[in-house]
Order: sequence, then C-alpha cells, then structure tokens
Amino acid sequence: MAKDYYEILGVSKSASGDEIKRAFRKKAHEHHPDKGNGNAEKFKEANEAYQVLSDSEKRQQYDQYGTTFEQAQRNGGGFNYQGGNPFAGFSAGGGSAYGGDFGGFDFGGDLGDIFGDLFGSRQARASRRSRGIDLEMGINVSFKEAVFGTEKNIILEKQDTCKVCQGSGAKPNTKIITCPKCHGQGQIRTQRRTIFGTIASASACDRCDGLGKLPEDPCSACSGMGFKRQEKTLAIKIPAGIDDGQRIRIAGEGEAGYRGSSPGDLYLAVSVAGHSDFKRDGFSLLKELPLSFTQASLGAKILVKTLDGDIELKIPASTQSGTVFRVKEKGVPHLNQPDRRGDLMVTVRVVIPKKLSKKEKELIKQLAQEQGESVEIDESLWNSIKESF
Repeated sequence: MAKDYYEILGVSKSASGDEIKRAFRKKAHEHHPDKGNGNAEKFKEANEAYQVLSDSEKRQQYDQYGTTFEQAQRNGGGFNYQGGNPFAGFSAGGGSAYGGDFGGFDFGGDLGDIFGDLFGSRQARASRRSRGIDLEMGINVSFKEAVFGTEKNIILEKQDTCKVCQGSGAKPNTKIITCPKCHGQGQIRTQRRTIFGTIASASACDRCDGLGKLPEDPCSACSGMGFKRQEKTLAIKIPAGIDDGQRIRIAGEGEAGYRGSSPGDLYLAVSVAGHSDFKRDGFSLLKELPLSFTQASLGAKILVKTLDGDIELKIPASTQSGTVFRVKEKGVPHLNQPDRRGDLMVTVRVVIPKKLSKKEKELIKQLAQEQGESVEIDESLWNSIKESF
C-alpha cells in the first residue's frame, strides 16, 4: 500500500511549510525511539515524510506520482531509486548524517533541533549559564521619599566581578588561550552507532565549558571563574513618584557572569510606608481637613499642611461637610516626569464638639429658634443652665 505522507504527519494536502514543520516536530517528539514510549518505525516514517514534503520540488513530484517508483518511471518522474525507498537518494542538505535503516537520508538542521529539544544541548545550557543571575531585593522608603525621590545606599552580598583579574579568570599579566581540547570550537563532536545507523552529535567542551578559550594561568583569587562572592555598596536613586509595589531595575548589578560575560540585573521591590495625614490615589494626594461648625458656617482662612509646606486655604461661608477643594500641583510628580505633578484634594469634615459649655448651648438654642428649628434637649439640664445665668 502506498504511503500517505500527509496522513503520517497528520496534515492536509494544502498545509503550508510551517505547518508541516510543526507537525514533524510533534511526531518526532512523540515517537523518538530513545523515549520510553517511542516507536522506531513511526519515527522513521515521520522523518521520511518530512524530507519529502518539506522540499517544494520533492513535494510536487510526490503529489504527482505518489510513492510508487514504477509509476514515477512511467511518467518520467526522474527519481533516483537506490532500493527499498523511492526517495532514498534525496538529501535535505547540511547537518548530521544518518545512515543504516534510514535509507541513506541526510537529515538537515530541523532534526538536530528536535534532538536538542528532546535531550537538551550542553552548549546552549552553558551559554545560558554564562550570563550572571538576576537578583531581587526589597527596599523601604518613606511616603515623602516616594513622592519627591531620594538616594539610598544599599549593601548586598553577591557573586561580583573578581577585583584581581577583572573578570577574565586569568592571573594578572597572563594570557587567555585557545582551548587545546576543542581547538577553539567550544564543542566536542562524537559519533555513535545505533539501530538507526551512525549518529553524529556535539556537546560542549568540558575543558573550556563551551567558550572555546580559557586562562593560560587561572586567577588564584577566584579559581579562574572571573567572579567571587563579596559585599558591594550601591548608591541607588529612587525616582520621584515611585509607588508601593513597583520595581526599579538596576542594569548590570546582578551577579557577575562567567569569565567576563554579561552580568545579571538587580531588581528592587519598593515598599512605601504610610502617612498619618495623606493618602495617595495615582498622582493625587488626598487629605481630610477638620472644620468647626462656625468655620464652615461663616467661612475662614485655614492653614493647611502639605508635603511642600503650609499653605493658606480659603473656606467660603456655608461650606458643607464632604466638600472637596483642589489645590493644583501639590500632589505626586509623574514618574520620570518630575515637572508634571498631580493635585492635592482636601476634603472638609465638619466636626461637632463632644462637649459644650453652658453659654455655647444657650447660643446654639437661640440660633435654632432664629432659624425656626426644633431641637430636643434635656429640660432638667436646660433649667440648670438657665439658673446659672
């Protein structure tokens, strides 16, 4: 029975090249024989199908003639038959060569990617390790420091660049040389025979950790690593307008990289303390202002504390409790735009005194009578008040 390469990969005949590639990767992961539940036959079929369908010329011939060699010969298809597999002569170009039961196919870089995905690449892992680790720590600031910005010194212990070799890993006045084991390639190439033929593979050089070079004479202070654990003091600028929970990135102040490679970054998680008089809402500051009944009724000029200093706020007569006054540009600076500031929102709260003198009670009763208001009062108390006058 003729093989249906589209069915093997699980794609339609109109599938794009990217769809075919994704399908092949999925099948290769699923059926690779080195996995516990792999299937060698299905793995070989998937690779056979991919080598044909991923090449536009071979795919066109396959769509026209199918996998039957005799039919292809009758129609002048031009296949180079090498026995067993009508596509055995095809080469996908470049990459690791696979012989044996694969019928002479030369698989390209895609299969190499599959092996790397399945089993990991020591060279890729070494490359990822070479960059320094990112660090994160908390920093506490006061409410006012967060609004206006500040500078703080922090001390952290980390893997930092070796001060003796300046991160090279080499003893001062000595050279960095080409690795004698991998000859500067950073890789050691090997071949192994499997049931599928000879498989060529490459792994990171264990002498130079995949870098291709190493110190001629390693630094004694850091043992050739280029970094060592030590304390470092940093002067940190806290920008005006920073809010609680935000982070500050300090580029290059994470842990040092391996033998002079890129360092990681430092992230500071900002914790802002609360304030007894102010609350923050975005770039606005919120404040409550207590007023007496007479101040709210008759109006007044009140000295109001702001983060910038005291200001005089004019309270008009008949101001109601809950009225909000906006004081422009006395709020929080916009982050990274210190010339732009929010506003201070002052909410008036009319305060009723808890205790009144006899005279105050008499005056308030007269006011109620003047306004035609009915008030409830303890008559025995009221009589004692009147007798005292």
